Amino acid sequence: MLAGRSVLAWQAGLALDLGCERIICLCEAPTDTVLALQREIERSGAEFHAIRSNLQLVSLVRADDELVMILDGLLPDRAAVMNFVGGHGALTSGALRKGVATLPASDALGRNHGEDFERIDRDRHWAGFAVMRAGQVQKLADLPPDGDAMSLLLRLALQTRVECRDLPLEEMDRNNWVLASHAETLNQRESALIAASISAQPWTGPLRAIAGGVVKQIGPRWLDVGAEASAGLSAFLMVAGIGLAGFGYGGAALSVAALGAFAGAVCGAWSGLRQRLWSHDRGERLRNIVPFGVDAAALITLITLTLVNGWSGNLIPQIALPVLALGLARLASIGGAAKGCAFWQDRTLHLAAYAIAAAMGYLNEALALFALIALAHLTLRSATEAAGQLTGDH
Repeated sequence: MLAGRSVLAWQAGLALDLGCERIICLCEAPTDTVLALQREIERSGAEFHAIRSNLQLVSLVRADDELVMILDGLLPDRAAVMNFVGGHGALTSGALRKGVATLPASDALGRNHGEDFERIDRDRHWAGFAVMRAGQVQKLADLPPDGDAMSLLLRLALQTRVECRDLPLEEMDRNNWVLASHAETLNQRESALIAASISAQPWTGPLRAIAGGVVKQIGPRWLDVGAEASAGLSAFLMVAGIGLAGFGYGGAALSVAALGAFAGAVCGAWSGLRQRLWSHDRGERLRNIVPFGVDAAALITLITLTLVNGWSGNLIPQIALPVLALGLARLASIGGAAKGCAFWQDRTLHLAAYAIAAAMGYLNEALALFALIALAHLTLRSATEAAGQLTGDH
């Protein structure tokens, strides 16, 4: 397993990114991992076959197909693979650049795993990745049926003079082209993947940045269910905050709501990480819904507190302050510079400040001050943008 997915699933994801329509897994028997991947691939609309023999491979592949080969256990760098096959232009046109990826004979990966990265001539090892015309697969029917399909196809590709191209190792992080042979290797690769996939949050939104740091530390262990668990915790805490507000416990209600908002921020960081790592949309709906749910619950909590603690018979003034404070904050969080938006997006920070103000008996004053600051920020930003537009037109 690597970052919540099997190595096989990572390889299949890369194949799908390259435009492959059929995934063929050579294995002795389909394990639970293979069957789970089959269901996932078929849900995406592609085909998946788990086979044992070379003859089965011959029957599945057409002569005019393009064949992508990935060595068992190899975790290749996606960017390096995309460059190898011709970049995104090749993906758009549907014609991948043919070639056998190679490593220098002096490279440690080939030396340490010679049985996997075969020596193809005096100076080079196979790097575990190749693209070729699938017509060569038909020749497997004339070769010993118990031969290793990967090795045989590699030899057939070399006989037909498929171009061999060295990987640009000087441009690659050595943790980005590895064989999943040891736990330490996988841990290093996992750390590199997560570090590259978690967006750094500006510290102008400190509690959102802390939420991202929490996910960065514990992400691999909870990647599969972390977003859903934190979303559930956020919903529970926000409802609890509304309940406490109904009894007039302002400081406690807003403190609990702040914890709920923090859980929501953790959910957003987790689902974003999972989407970037797994190359599919799982968790995107949570990342879009949870912030709206947090804001709606925070608004209900604040309105409830103002009504319970300051009922005057006129609803409009009671409701106006919370609506203005949260509404203007939400407007300020959209469309500006990242550092400025981060502060207005940090609902945990806002609710924590309101909790302190409520405990001191100044919640309405805090809401009014916050709304004025947000309005001033929006006004200043609009004026700055307008001045910049005038300068550009001039």
